[in-house]
Amino acid sequence: MMRKALILLCTALFLGGCLEQPLKKPPQAEITIEGRRISAVQGSYCWEEVCADAKYSSAFEAGTEIRPVEVPPGTRVKIRFPEEPDHLTVAQWTDEHSSSEVKMKDHAFAVPDKEGLYVYELSARWKEGDASFAFSVEVKE
Repeated sequence: MMRKALILLCTALFLGGCLEQPLKKPPQAEITIEGRRISAVQGSYCWEEVCADAKYSSAFEAGTEIRPVEVPPGTRVKIRFPEEPDHLTVAQWTDEHSSSEVKMKDHAFAVPDKEGLYVYELSARWKEGDASFAFSVEVKE
């Protein structure tokens, strides 16, 4: 009887150790444009000693992976996270090589008045790690 209990306990411990534990990932960006939530592509991140590289060669490539959201000029974009980052920067890309920092106020910014495709790269940092995200908008009259 004791031997069966010992075998059962060892089997349970072995199987428990073999089960894959889910990787912890950074909080996902919650982006809202004109009251609707839009998707962002997860870029590279490091979170609690786990790092993962994005499959994209640039933020512009990542941002154009999903269909851009069409918006009128000057539309406000709101950015939130379930857990507020300690530091957040937003860069606006107009092509693979041209970017500029976006000034945010109250977790939001306005897209340009000029028509065109714009990719936004979010770089966020928490005490547990950092992450990047990308999404795109097409400004149209």
